[in-house]
Amino acid sequence: MAYKIYFDQIDAQLLKISPHQDIMLLRVIAAVIPMIFYGLDALYDLPALYWLGMPFYLFCLALYLEGLLKSLLLMRKVSAELLIVLVMTVTLIDGAPLSGAMVAWFIGLGLYISFTIIRKNREKIESLIQEGKKTAQLLQGDRIEEVPINQIKKDDVVIIPKGAMVPIDGLILDGASSIDEAIITGEPFPVYKEKGASVTSGTLNLTEPLQVKADKNGDDSFIAVISQEIENSLLNKSELQRRADTTVQILLLSVTAYAFMLFYITGSLHLMATALAVVCPCAWALATPTAFAANIGRLARSNILARGGEPLESMQDIKTLILDKTGTVTLAEPEVSQVIELDMPKLRLLQLAASIESRFDHPISRSIINYAKQQGVDALLPVKQAEDLPGRGIRGHIEQQEILLGSAETLRYQDIEIPAIDYSGRAIWLALDGQVQGVIVIRDIMLAEMQNLAATIHDCGIDRVVLATGDNEEQEARRVADYIGADEYHFNCTPEDKTALIQKFQAQGRVAMVGDGVNDAPALAAANVGIAIGGHKNVSLAIVSSDIVILGHDAQDMVTILRLSHKMGNIIRQNYLWAVAFNSVGLALATFGFLNPIFAALLHHFSSVFVVVNAGRLYFTGIERSLLGPVFQKMDSLTERKRLCRNPAQPSTAENAVAEQEG
Repeated sequence: MAYKIYFDQIDAQLLKISPHQDIMLLRVIAAVIPMIFYGLDALYDLPALYWLGMPFYLFCLALYLEGLLKSLLLMRKVSAELLIVLVMTVTLIDGAPLSGAMVAWFIGLGLYISFTIIRKNREKIESLIQEGKKTAQLLQGDRIEEVPINQIKKDDVVIIPKGAMVPIDGLILDGASSIDEAIITGEPFPVYKEKGASVTSGTLNLTEPLQVKADKNGDDSFIAVISQEIENSLLNKSELQRRADTTVQILLLSVTAYAFMLFYITGSLHLMATALAVVCPCAWALATPTAFAANIGRLARSNILARGGEPLESMQDIKTLILDKTGTVTLAEPEVSQVIELDMPKLRLLQLAASIESRFDHPISRSIINYAKQQGVDALLPVKQAEDLPGRGIRGHIEQQEILLGSAETLRYQDIEIPAIDYSGRAIWLALDGQVQGVIVIRDIMLAEMQNLAATIHDCGIDRVVLATGDNEEQEARRVADYIGADEYHFNCTPEDKTALIQKFQAQGRVAMVGDGVNDAPALAAANVGIAIGGHKNVSLAIVSSDIVILGHDAQDMVTILRLSHKMGNIIRQNYLWAVAFNSVGLALATFGFLNPIFAALLHHFSSVFVVVNAGRLYFTGIERSLLGPVFQKMDSLTERKRLCRNPAQPSTAENAVAEQEG
């Protein structure tokens, strides 16, 4: 646009004379100077002071006029500057420039304080973004060169000093060190990593320098993708926010028309200026975006990434929450819970099973081998003709005998009769030359904090909690469902089955799906709100397929999301109720002459700051522990649609970390 060049040039000159390069602060100062001159003139009747203040008054008017024209010509919309320009013009014509200067100062100061609070909030959020824009020490031959992370290519070697952030995803070529992965997994304890181990960008190298070989380009690293997504999430506008923006435009034009009508009826420039000064479109304009930004920032600080405010807004209306099992409410590493021997001693059964499993690298194999060692199996037997039966089991020969390990279906497929045995978990049957010798029961490790998770989720307004798992063992699905208190469970679910399940429940209301972001990607995309847990494992796919990404593996973070989403919705309602009540009462008082322009501007200032502080308590939790805490508690009790998420069973790891940071 041709206009943009001129406005950029004007802004560049204004920034040169603005304190801290802040044009909003320059506006406040430009209003203070004529206000002082006109105030002294009113007290001591010195006309010279009146004329000394005039250039500063006109300069202040020009600053607001420039802002108004920029909004009109570049963004094709009116802004709050319209009211200030009209008030300053009307009071100048009315011979009362002191009122105009004070209005400009009060409203300008309110806007400055409001946007300073917002800017501080954004700066904290953007500190996360900047993590993805740092440099890395690239090893090139025998020299080290510092380059931006986005210039790192796959297979480049990077030096990571002790105490530095890991800038790229890769494998350790040389060195060993403790790595703090709390920013990603929420795990409070450092993880010791040696040569060959993988490291993830955004983590901290605590004890020794490392050489790391990049396994992807810098632009594709975990921290780079996350940083870009946080930046994009702050730019996304929900339908509620777009409606609020439209309302502000209508409000500004309507109040301007009303003020001119008031002047036409009464002939009073004083009443016209008061009406313009008291109306606060800022409360409307700030009600939603400040709450969204504060909530996105709070969640990002808790290792939870939201793609804008809309999914957080939608979480308030979720009726059904579907949970994947493995890696969501259980750890992906299984454990042996029971060994049932039939015609063979327990240790012999474990020795045969561990010997066969030692030929394969699988979580179940590792769990059986580790358990056998714990039970006293000292040596493994030589295995011949070890064979993987994909999706069914494994087979091998020990001492001329065929050993078959697998599910009941696998043994039945081989015409082996399965005895009736009562167990709880996933059965790994062992057959020797076609005869069942025993069963090893495997269970996913249940996290203690997952017990009765569904009850806590119900307390947050969710009607139905459903467990959906790909496990083909109903006993294991039932065990996990009982442990978390799910309303129902579904087992042996393919990704297509989970998608169909979501579509079924969507006929009864909105559905949220929680899964690992990889196997569950189609289901996450089909849900009204998709939540990927453990998103650090494949961040790109998790972000593409889901609306919210939990970077760690704590399913209690779902309660954090639900609780903060309901709180955000409540605060947005409070802000809009405040805006309606304030503007209605203020305009009525101005119309009947109970206000003057100066007091009206003071009220305008208070209204803007109130909205920002109210939204800010989502991020700055200390606000609710301040002297204003009881006021906000009373507001919450009056405006809550339901008393939801009042007493979450247990704070998540991420919430505990945030609490420790604050204090």
